[in-house]
Amino acid sequence: MNRYKIFIVDDNIDNLKTFISIFEQCCPFYDIFQTNNPLNAIDIALKINPNLIITDWDMPKLSGIDIIKQLKEKKETKDIPVIMATGVHITSVDLQSALETGAVDFIRKPIDQIELIARTHSALLISEYQKQIIQIKDKELTESALHLIKSNEFNEGIIKKLNKLNTYLSSKNNDAQQLMNSIVTDLNNRIKEDSWFRFHLSFDNIHKDFKRNLTKEYPELTSTDINICTFIRLGMNIKDIASVLNLSPDSVKVSRSRLRKKLKLKQSQNFETFLLGF
Repeated sequence: MNRYKIFIVDDNIDNLKTFISIFEQCCPFYDIFQTNNPLNAIDIALKINPNLIITDWDMPKLSGIDIIKQLKEKKETKDIPVIMATGVHITSVDLQSALETGAVDFIRKPIDQIELIARTHSALLISEYQKQIIQIKDKELTESALHLIKSNEFNEGIIKKLNKLNTYLSSKNNDAQQLMNSIVTDLNNRIKEDSWFRFHLSFDNIHKDFKRNLTKEYPELTSTDINICTFIRLGMNIKDIASVLNLSPDSVKVSRSRLRKKLKLKQSQNFETFLLGF
């Protein structure tokens, strides 16, 4: 049984006791964290990295809606599922507002034991399923990129043969030589454009916020920097990145080193793990 970490935020001590009592009775394998001060919620979430947050809506100084908004703004907490607990904001408009802000579900107060456990289990299962889907999609993206590498290698081989044929034509037929030069140029341009475009489209469909979050925090990154970060995030090596982007391995190696400096990574920090946070 997974030992999930559940973080409960509620300014009412009695409500916290109710939550904890239910979880201790029904889910003793959960690690329960709590706070009755919503102003501490974000710092605690950053520290413990919970699998699920349950927060009250109506709290002084910082509401449940405010907490969700702050969680979504940080790369470390943006993917943590949040359930909103409320006994006041129970209209369909209220609930729609909570869901649009980023809550994955809601629980009405007073807390019903069966509903709490059911919605908690559901939120955790959905979160785990989404993580597994992303892992599968990332594997497919990597396989797609490797396929592009093989395709590029084949196309480059064709270009070399065409260039060799071009040398035979150069002294015999000027028109044929010009046509061959045009074919080689078009093929080269198509390889550069098509290879990245297809991968770029697939990646953005799966990781919609990756580039937006990365450029928001590091606006000085170039398009080449973003492309290289994309492949590093998928765990690709320098040689494969060079092949997909039609760059030399040395160029990618230098770019990777410069990127670490731009992102202010420490020597001990893993580049791929760092990028997973976006």
